[in-house]
Amino acid sequence: MSILQFLAAANGIAQLWSSADGQFLGLLSSDRHDTNSISNLHGIYGSLYGTYSIRNPHGLYGGVHGAHSPYNPYCGNPPVVFYQNQIVLVITRNTNFQTNGLPIIDPDFLLGVFMQLGYSPNMFYPISNPMDSFNQATWNTQQFLIQSAAIIASMFR
Repeated sequence: MSILQFLAAANGIAQLWSSADGQFLGLLSSDRHDTNSISNLHGIYGSLYGTYSIRNPHGLYGGVHGAHSPYNPYCGNPPVVFYQNQIVLVITRNTNFQTNGLPIIDPDFLLGVFMQLGYSPNMFYPISNPMDSFNQATWNTQQFLIQSAAIIASMFR
């Protein structure tokens, strides 16, 4: 199972936790209305101002200077994903972090997947089939990566 497939299957089930202090950092959910969801842009786990949001650029758990932030390239205790009572992923941009075999994913990738899983081109007729949502998220992520690669390549011409 790929990481994308896992994240789609764990939508609304897996949780984000701080490995430094054991703080709950949100439910990995595409539900933008769930108060615990990392996709709720108005909640404490998903907003730019949420105390426990990795999106908060000035918080302990967010931004490049946050002591426990996945965006901090020197963070020694980045957030982890819990699923079925075990750690399954590490969320960090620290390229030197040792995970003992656990996969590492970028925080923007994590947040982007759940935002895309919750996206519907027509909000009056939301996607009801999880695989349709997953396929759309996969396609959107591929397009983003292709565009990013083109931008990076153009910088070295």
